[in-house]
Parts: sequence; structure tokens; C-alpha cells
Amino acid sequence: MRNRIISYIKTPISVFFIKVGLIYGGWEILYQYFFLPDFWLDTWLSHVGVSMAAGILSFVGWDVESSARFVCIVGNRGIEVQNGCNGLDLLGLYAGLIIAYPGSTKKRIYFLGGGLFLLFLANVFRISTFVLTNYYAPQFMDMYHEYSSFIIFYPIVLTLWYFWIESGESQSFRSGFGFLSV
Repeated sequence: MRNRIISYIKTPISVFFIKVGLIYGGWEILYQYFFLPDFWLDTWLSHVGVSMAAGILSFVGWDVESSARFVCIVGNRGIEVQNGCNGLDLLGLYAGLIIAYPGSTKKRIYFLGGGLFLLFLANVFRISTFVLTNYYAPQFMDMYHEYSSFIIFYPIVLTLWYFWIESGESQSFRSGFGFLSV
């Protein structure tokens, strides 16, 4: 019985999930005791995201007002980007998945840097679309807020993770990761 447990723990899928669990636990401890107490990272992500969204909307011709966490089209109700809606949790999840799955350090750094930057830009796009949804269809704001992450972030994360797996030196997605071998 003990040998079966040990052999199961050594399978690639078990090692992956153990790594993901440890990385997630580490991220939670880091977030709860380092980032959360003074909200510096959440605040920075919210402020920069709002500022960039306002800049993009202004660039394409909208008369926009923004301040700290708030952004609106002039004459309309604004939106506030609160902690938890600034993409930080998703950035941590994405980084954890890339770190947990085997691959070369050089590729990992590229995927982490590029992927985190792409997800940040996706959040800026999401903030911009909140402002436009609030202007054109405020009755759908709650629904859009609920489902926008599924529409915007998840396809990006899954696509990046797929490319990460396929670019690795180990077994690929199409081979079943070696998880299904008997």
C-alpha cells in the first residue's frame, strides 16, 4: 500500500498539483502578510489600470475624467476599480501555473514577463469596456462585471498556458502530458 502511494505521488500529474498547491500557498502567505496589509500592490495596479484605460479612451476620442481608482465619461456615472477587480489574483494564478509546469528557465521568464504584461493590458481593456458599458448599457453592468473575466481573461490564460506546455521540452498537451500512461 505504501509503495502504491509513493509511486502515485511521483507521477507527473501529482508532482504538478503538489507544486501548484505549494505555489498557491506561498502566494497566499505573501499576499496576506506582505501585499495586503498596506494594499500597495493592489492600489498601484488599480491606479495604473484606471490611468491607462482613461488614456486609451481619451486617445480614441472620449471626454474622460479619472482620479485614482475612478474613471468615467464626462457627464456619466463612473466606475471604481477596487481591490480584487484589478487582476492581481489572476496574475498570481497565471504565474503559478507557469512556474509549476516544467520548462527551461529562459522560456519561463519570457512567458512570465510577456504573459503578465498581456494580462495587465487585458485588464486595462476590461476597465475601458466597463466605462463604455456603463455609458451605453448601464442596465447590463452587473452582468458584464460578473462574466467579463470569463470572456476576456480565461481565453488568454488558457491559450498562453497551452503554448507554454507545447513549447516545453517535456511531453506535450497532445501526448497527454504523460499523465495517462499506464
